[in-house]
Amino acid sequence: MNMRFRGHDQLMMFYLLPEDIVARTELVGFPRDPYKALEDPKWRKAYESDYFQLALTDTWAWLVWDHLGIRGGMEQYSGYDPFWRLAHAYSLWMRVFRLMGMGAETYFNLEPGDMLRFLSREELDDLIHLMISYWISNTGFRLWREVVQEHRCHEDYDTRRSNVKTDFHRSWYHTRSRIKVLDFIQVEEPSYYPQETIESRIDMERFIKRLDDKNQQIVKLLFAGYTQAEIAKQLGFANHSGVCKRIKKIGAGFLEYMKP
Repeated sequence: MNMRFRGHDQLMMFYLLPEDIVARTELVGFPRDPYKALEDPKWRKAYESDYFQLALTDTWAWLVWDHLGIRGGMEQYSGYDPFWRLAHAYSLWMRVFRLMGMGAETYFNLEPGDMLRFLSREELDDLIHLMISYWISNTGFRLWREVVQEHRCHEDYDTRRSNVKTDFHRSWYHTRSRIKVLDFIQVEEPSYYPQETIESRIDMERFIKRLDDKNQQIVKLLFAGYTQAEIAKQLGFANHSGVCKRIKKIGAGFLEYMKP
């Protein structure tokens, strides 16, 4: 155990990255000798920079995501999504490694001048799998994951179209039905029933006129491309959850309105 490196787990997290991943950052050329990284002013400055922490946070989030058991890639979710935030909880993954007995003072069991080799993608993947398995076995993550996935919100998803976002909309608004509620939630699909689509739009316009002023404003802003957070700010809600609940009620109200 080398106590010289105690408290430098962030440095260890960098040295665990394969060469091809490091090559995509501005840290190419960073010394593979951790003693030099800490003692050379140039590299110590790079190590303590905001960029170093940001690069590792983003990189480890992408690496961890595939092991969390979440459907779809991380790019399909927004920064509001609980799992997106969890993946970016960089300090958590450092703590888990330490709990596994893999702190920097243990990992850097070498002498000055020794060079750390790059791990392969397979080695790193096995290590992350071990780390996540250890964390899951010691927490209630499985139950939490199930609860979160059953109570999704529009803000959890990136603004771009994706399969997970479309499936969420269909599930929430029951859009697998014959009625094209998809028009309301702005998920466009090719329609093979043009007359039905026209009638649905007319029905939607009539329904919107029945809403109170606040809900009409929400619908108009939603159609204009505003996110729930932006709508909340513009209409004076404390946060986006209030808007989220109203949209859900509006959707349910429309289904009720369309019943024969």
